[in-house]
Amino acid sequence: MLLCSFTLVAQNNVNYDGIFLGSYIPQQLESVPAYAQSMLANKLNQIITKNDIGQGGYDAQFIITPNIIVLSKDIVPTAPPSVALNLEVTLYVGDGISGTLFTSESIQVKGVGTNENKAYMAAINQIKPKNQALQNLVSRSKDRIIEYYNKNCSVIINRADALAAQNKYDEALVALAGIPEVSTCFNSVKTKIGPMYVKAINIGCKRKLNEAKSIWAANQDLSAANEAGSILALIEPEATCFPEVRSLYQDIAQRIKAKELLDRDWEYKLKELDVERSSIQAARDVGVAYGLNQQPIYNIRGWY
Repeated sequence: MLLCSFTLVAQNNVNYDGIFLGSYIPQQLESVPAYAQSMLANKLNQIITKNDIGQGGYDAQFIITPNIIVLSKDIVPTAPPSVALNLEVTLYVGDGISGTLFTSESIQVKGVGTNENKAYMAAINQIKPKNQALQNLVSRSKDRIIEYYNKNCSVIINRADALAAQNKYDEALVALAGIPEVSTCFNSVKTKIGPMYVKAINIGCKRKLNEAKSIWAANQDLSAANEAGSILALIEPEATCFPEVRSLYQDIAQRIKAKELLDRDWEYKLKELDVERSSIQAARDVGVAYGLNQQPIYNIRGWY
């Protein structure tokens, strides 16, 4: 009994920092009304965040995705008539890039509404993120994600090194910073992340600064100022070219004010140095920003 209690404590104290899961609504759910799909997406995000796991962005490798089967649909003879739906909702978790299914869980929910859309929404609203079955689903998923990184550590490192050799430091950083700290692989890469982060933000700084300069030089009006400002606002303050970024920013702000193009403070602000942010978190933030511009094509064939 004592051994079992120690085992349970160890399991409950596992640190899942750095594990991310994205939500994905597949095209196969096109028969589900749009409003209900939106509600379902919110439910997926709640399941992720309320069960001690990080919510991934649009480029998340590991995803949770649903399928809905209508078990029954009845017209209730009320005034006005109502639609009653009995749904089986199955949630699947896996590697959306390779198409490897990790685990799944099914629950049944019911909903009644004055039309089919409202009946779907009422049923989906019955999905509770803290449902024990869904908690177990997330827990199993965490273990499988950790297992993935432990087994594929050398492959991930080699891929990151190959990308870095091509000066693709953003992509290399995404690969390394995505490794969760609880994984045994993390000890092999943590010394690589800091130097990779510096290279990524320095190259990114020069690229974005030159882009902003070109936009502002071509047409020094409010539209150009806003376009250049939106780029400058993305640059990390730790980058070596940040003093030039600040100088260009101040020049644009002063000129639009002098030309009376704007009667208030310019809406764009540069990033400020966050001394509390760890290098790992900073690297992950860069990875998230990079991922927002990516459009992965998920492979869930054979999951259901």
